[in-house]
Amino acid sequence: MTKRILFVDDEPMVLSGLERSLRAMRREWEMQFVLGGPEALQAMAHAPFDVVISDMRMPGMNGAQLLEIVKKHFSQTVRMVLSGQSDRDTVFRSTKPTHQYLSKPCDVEELKQKLIRALALRDLLHNPRLKQIVSQIEAVPSLPSLCESLTEILLRSDPPVSEVAEIVSRDMGMTAKVLQLVNSAFLGVASSQCDPRRAVAIIGVDNLKALVLSLDLFAEASAELTGQLQDLWDHSCTIAAYARAIALAEGLEENGAQAAFTAGLLHDIGCLVLASSCGEEYAAVLRAADTQRISVVESEFAAFHSTHAQVGAYLLGLWGLPDPIVEAVAWHHEPAQAHPESFSPLLAVHGADLCYHRLRAASPAAGAIELQPLESFGLQDRLPLWEKACRQVTEMGDSHV
Repeated sequence: MTKRILFVDDEPMVLSGLERSLRAMRREWEMQFVLGGPEALQAMAHAPFDVVISDMRMPGMNGAQLLEIVKKHFSQTVRMVLSGQSDRDTVFRSTKPTHQYLSKPCDVEELKQKLIRALALRDLLHNPRLKQIVSQIEAVPSLPSLCESLTEILLRSDPPVSEVAEIVSRDMGMTAKVLQLVNSAFLGVASSQCDPRRAVAIIGVDNLKALVLSLDLFAEASAELTGQLQDLWDHSCTIAAYARAIALAEGLEENGAQAAFTAGLLHDIGCLVLASSCGEEYAAVLRAADTQRISVVESEFAAFHSTHAQVGAYLLGLWGLPDPIVEAVAWHHEPAQAHPESFSPLLAVHGADLCYHRLRAASPAAGAIELQPLESFGLQDRLPLWEKACRQVTEMGDSHV
């Protein structure tokens, strides 16, 4: 089916330039170019669009206001901004309704690749209801204790960036959100970044303080959700540390090891999305997995025809996180589906998950079936080295490297 993209700007010359630049894509995309928010809403009322990409500074209805309406009434549509300089408050207000932010002037090839990636993501998640739910998410719930600690630090007269970064990098929701900001151009030029600590430094403590204290950048999980999923947060931190240790054991450089850590931290973020968005329905999924003695993934697929891996990858892809992170989240249960050509964060996370269960298994044979993906990559002989590296992490009590 042909994908439909709507471009919105108040400058006819800008729209003409975009139309000329993207002419070669006419066979693959149906594109419409309209002047301003009201015309955009008229066009969307006539027929749905897969992607809306809007300027920010427009008279009458600015880009943030338009995308808020799109979010409310056309929830499956991917929402992007393509804009020049805007004041900080306007840009900050756009962080909630906008999936990705691109700066003008934008290289045409970069724009094409962003759109190709966004459109490809729509085929990753097959459940229309989940696609709608994920598209509307502004922030993934964070641990209340970490939110409280972060607020206390940010209220100081001169908050230390290292302490802020440390807290952010321990939480799935906070990490995902700051990486969304720096991998899009919300704060200037986009930076392909996998490290939440580096992302905090790029955003700056003053900006983060305004976003957190004034605009509620992060969402605090309810007490009920925290109680239900504390083990998930603990598991994610452990997998992150294990994935980093495995990546280093395989000779990945620091950037690759950090990408493995972040991918491990976020690998089950889809579980958090489903638990916070689908509530009792997801609780029933977990109960069914336990009573029927099937995996959570099997139970999820039976209920939703999708899995937490697909949900998490869809969200992080919408938010523009780097491909190695999205790939690892999408395929950490089935790495062969991604056809990796070399050792990657995906394989590090899969190995970390395998080691986690083997090191905690009552029987040495537990998890043997999970060795099959490693055997397909010729990595089964590396497992003892990985287990040793993970055991050292556990012995050091360092689930956050």
